[in-house]
Amino acid sequence: MDQLIKLTIRGISLSQIQSGIYILLLEEEYGKIKLPIIIESSQAQSIAYSLGKRDTSRSFTHDLFLTFSRAFHIKLKAVVIYKLVNGIFFSYILFEGLNQKEEKIEHKIDSKTSDAIALSIRFQAPIYTTKEIFDKAGIYFENGFPIDKDKENETSEYESIMDNNGIIFYKEKNKKDLEKMTERDLNTLLNHAVVNECYELAAQIKKELDRRE
Repeated sequence: MDQLIKLTIRGISLSQIQSGIYILLLEEEYGKIKLPIIIESSQAQSIAYSLGKRDTSRSFTHDLFLTFSRAFHIKLKAVVIYKLVNGIFFSYILFEGLNQKEEKIEHKIDSKTSDAIALSIRFQAPIYTTKEIFDKAGIYFENGFPIDKDKENETSEYESIMDNNGIIFYKEKNKKDLEKMTERDLNTLLNHAVVNECYELAAQIKKELDRRE
């Protein structure tokens, strides 16, 4: 796995755009690149539960899978997010078990990314992704703020995307709105979206910027 990038979980936030949807934010080891992934409510609850926000009256299918795996001496070695198509992340889980001769053998199983991450936390297994995915969907940070790697020295004016009261309407920025905006304003809006933890919007803006390259 030398060619893969190791990730850690930065947090989970409620989508500011779509009801019942959450944003799982992953980041690379040095925290300069963050990867927002859209997940559903049930997976968000399971991940939050496994991160330590526990309600002892609740359990999830992921907990049953952990118990089952331990009973049969199955080890989850890693989760790999290996592909991104039309905004959907594809992942696989790398397991280690025993064959009939009691020899260790590895199995690779495709999985929904949110489920794979929920399991990785319970098994304390690492999460990886590829450089290609980071280049497509990663948001770069410098000193805590998002930047465009190719335009680090440029400045942006906030007024061009604000109303008279200085308020940005995140929820009104649909695909057509983004297509009409200048690249300069898109980068400014990207800054605001990430700072205000609107990661779904940030991912949409990044996709529009990539489309223009």
